[in-house]
Amino acid sequence: MKKYLVIFFIAGAIIAQLSAYPKKSLVERYTNASCGPCAEANVWYIPTTLDMVNSNSIAHIVYNVNWPGTTDPMYLLNSSDNAQRWSYYGVNAVPWIDVNGTTISTDQVSLTNAVNSGNSQISPFRIILTPEIFSNKVMNIHVKILHDPGDVTSFQNTMLQVGLTEKTVAFSSPPGANGESVFYSITRKMLPDAKGTLLNIPAPGDSLEMDLMYFPTTSFLTAVNLDSLRVVAFIQNDNTKEIYQSEMSDMQKGTHINAAFQVDDNLGAAPFSVSFHDYSTPADSAQITSWKWDFNNDGVIESTDPNPVYKFQDKQSYTVSLTVTDNKQHQYTRTLTNFITAIGSSSDILVVNGIDYSTAAYVTEMTNFYNNSVCFGNHNVDIWDLFGGQGFNFAGNSKVKQVDLFNRTIPVSVLKLYKKIVWIGNNYNGDLNNFNSASVIQYVQQGGNFLLATRMASTFFDASLQNYCGAQLSGDLTVDFLHSLDNNLVNMSSITSGTNTLVDLVMLNSNSQAIPIFTSDTTSSWKAGFRMHNANEGVFIFIAGRPYRYDPVASSQNYSYILDNWMTAQPTGIKDNGQDNIAKSYNLDQNYPNPFNPSTSIRYSVPNDGMVNLSVYNTLGQKVGSLVNQFTKAGNYEVKFDASRYASGIYFYRIESGSFTSVKKMILMK
Repeated sequence: MKKYLVIFFIAGAIIAQLSAYPKKSLVERYTNASCGPCAEANVWYIPTTLDMVNSNSIAHIVYNVNWPGTTDPMYLLNSSDNAQRWSYYGVNAVPWIDVNGTTISTDQVSLTNAVNSGNSQISPFRIILTPEIFSNKVMNIHVKILHDPGDVTSFQNTMLQVGLTEKTVAFSSPPGANGESVFYSITRKMLPDAKGTLLNIPAPGDSLEMDLMYFPTTSFLTAVNLDSLRVVAFIQNDNTKEIYQSEMSDMQKGTHINAAFQVDDNLGAAPFSVSFHDYSTPADSAQITSWKWDFNNDGVIESTDPNPVYKFQDKQSYTVSLTVTDNKQHQYTRTLTNFITAIGSSSDILVVNGIDYSTAAYVTEMTNFYNNSVCFGNHNVDIWDLFGGQGFNFAGNSKVKQVDLFNRTIPVSVLKLYKKIVWIGNNYNGDLNNFNSASVIQYVQQGGNFLLATRMASTFFDASLQNYCGAQLSGDLTVDFLHSLDNNLVNMSSITSGTNTLVDLVMLNSNSQAIPIFTSDTTSSWKAGFRMHNANEGVFIFIAGRPYRYDPVASSQNYSYILDNWMTAQPTGIKDNGQDNIAKSYNLDQNYPNPFNPSTSIRYSVPNDGMVNLSVYNTLGQKVGSLVNQFTKAGNYEVKFDASRYASGIYFYRIESGSFTSVKKMILMK
């Protein structure tokens, strides 16, 4: 009897193992077009990985960093995603290789051994990719994830990462200093971004399916060979960085009917008016004849217009679906769950968290900082976490009345819900990407009160914010003590000496309206903080250094005083595009900021529905970029021009809509 029991259990174990899925190793590499050692390693690295890719034994994805060459075009096209991934692994040198989430030595033997070791394992998941690009260049990546029926693993904080990679990127001449002009498996975009998508793991034996859509930008279409696109997908434990499974598949041309739509913004203050733009495609040789929109998932069709405008009244998230039908009776429904979010406020103070505590060093500091209400004292606040759901329980503090977890720039309409904003910056892992100086200046000029507390302030203070404040920045310093220059504030010292590094001090110009409030050295003209209040505007306040590393008791006392006594201007109820989108006439505004580096915003108005073309030209009259080229509803609009890939100089932007034409000049100054 015992013999048969042993056989039974062994057989059961074998069956359970066989039901799991073979693992495909993921190879992630970091490089730069000016990295000499990277080019030397490519002598063996490129043929080795190409063989592995061709034999379908790995998924391969390459990220470009911005050192030693800061103008690597493969980094610049996708800077945010690249920076997020190298920060995630703590990359501090190139070349750098991670296999299945583990950093390895950059030699052929180590790579081969790591791949073979990974491929010898089994995985609890299988990934099935169906990536398609349609005739209008819209991309849809359908991902199906199967969970092994015999798996009993408990999963936490598991992310799906999806990257659009270009199999071969070839330049006519080397774009960097290492002499290479051909590159492989280059990351062009992560979907939706490099933070990935948090997975709700299906039960063993079940599966889940999702679609990730991408509407390529003009810069993407200009730089990328669409016929060379490949999709890499992998499932990763966001805490341990372990890769459970990966897959890779070439982009295919979609010929069936497809429903697709985009909005100018899917998040704003309630009531929130949203313009929808249809990008659906019919089946081959057909035409779409019917559009049916359900904006709140109630089964009622609210619009049959291909490009409707709908106002979402209440504070909540909305699921939106579009069903399209062509003249051959093909039909397709696209449903986007919680696609539109209308935001409300529960307090008059918003605290913006820019601390990414995926790095263990920040966990304790962040917990102490927010649990002890350091930056808001005894005030009730709402909190916006720029890194989305990090697992931190802000609501554990009873003074926190609302928490918004969005890894994105905060819309102006949402900023204006609040009388006071406290921005806790850090410039680490991407929070700077969501800081918009133009929006901050606009908010303050309209009566809002804004406090910026951060290290690396020179990266937050672009030319426009420096000009507004009449300030210049010092560059990176170590500042462990702030001396108060105001009798109502107290001195603040760092918790641990030598840890408040990468701090920028400011020097105020003679015509600046700012009043110094802190200094790191009482004999220096460089100040560690200031406040300014222009007539008929709100208050702007700056405090230098890592806010979470100053003495919490002194910090809390200072923040409380500032909130109660200085941040008291009343915001005016002016209107923005999200709240009042009525255009009375055609108009093209001067770009702001101007001069600019590397990006600027351009506003325009069209009083009638119709085609709008907004393009950028150089001084020779050559068209160098297209910002808008589509049918547009009447309204006020704003578009961002990213000139990271352009040379310094004078450019012109020209709008055409109906009989209206206007041209303005802008200056890119790098």
